[in-house]
Amino acid sequence: MRKVTLLIVLILLGLLVFKAYPYYQLYQAKGLVNIAFEGERINVTIEDDVVFSQLGDKLFEQGVIKDVEAFNLLVDYKNYADDTLKKGKIAILSKWSNNTMVNQLFLMRNQGIIDLTVVSVANLEELSGNISKLSSIDSLDLLKLLKDPTIHRKYGFSENQFMTMFIPNTFEIFSSITEPEFIQLMADYYKSFWNSSRKQKASNIGLSQSEIYTLASIVQMEQQVKYDEHSKIAGLYINRLNIDMKLQADPTVKFANKLPKLRRVLNRHLKYDSPYNTYLYNGLPPGPICIPDDKTIDAVLNYEKHNYIYMCAQPTFSGYHNFANSYSVHMKNYRLYKSWLEENKIK
Repeated sequence: MRKVTLLIVLILLGLLVFKAYPYYQLYQAKGLVNIAFEGERINVTIEDDVVFSQLGDKLFEQGVIKDVEAFNLLVDYKNYADDTLKKGKIAILSKWSNNTMVNQLFLMRNQGIIDLTVVSVANLEELSGNISKLSSIDSLDLLKLLKDPTIHRKYGFSENQFMTMFIPNTFEIFSSITEPEFIQLMADYYKSFWNSSRKQKASNIGLSQSEIYTLASIVQMEQQVKYDEHSKIAGLYINRLNIDMKLQADPTVKFANKLPKLRRVLNRHLKYDSPYNTYLYNGLPPGPICIPDDKTIDAVLNYEKHNYIYMCAQPTFSGYHNFANSYSVHMKNYRLYKSWLEENKIK
């Protein structure tokens, strides 16, 4: 009888241990320091969306955690296995317990950090398309906001000058960024870009921030190959502005005619009536003709001081220009260039 009783007790104890062991494992897994890296934090890039049931293996492969089973135990217990962590960057802190790590990753599942690069583009349509490709933003919804006069007024710009608020750079953002949040991001960066030093340089030139940006857009479209020539070209245009001479910039004519890929500007293009046609109207156009690089903006602010008021492409494939401070020298340069075009049968 005693043997039967002892056997029953042992069986009950075994069942109790069997039932309790998973809870013991869970307790151990929660408090486990499951960090495999050294230092206070590690930044991990998730290249593609990954379900939580496979996330432990990814983190182990990248040297983030040391115990995949403990990680997966919590994922299963919390019913996260079928949830998805969106691609992007995530930061993991070494002070996190295994439980905190799983919880934080779940909270970040739709908010991965991505690099959003705003580049030089021709217009707001291209900007919207590029941003849409890099984030969850819808290009049409963004463009609608960018074209909205109430948005222009909110940030203190006219319709023609609103584009000057967008300055290229790379930003670390949550992938879940919305269209209004993106516009606010650019507004905040605009304020930080135009620091006291840049504002002072613009004031010394005698141009507003929007005018500097507009001039930079012309400089960039004028020279899209040799960026080291930007400051010299900027100096030429500033010289023309200072003597009230028309800029006569071909890129503004292409913009006015809505022919951005036009290879050669003809007389009929020069006669097209538009405030953006700097062959017809003095001074700068009412707004930029593209979104220029930040380096081009700085090239204008730090323009090369010289006496040149004319330029003509060099009669070579160098991509550079010949500069002149008199019309006679300019025409000499022009004739050399024209002859070179004819010799090389370039139309």
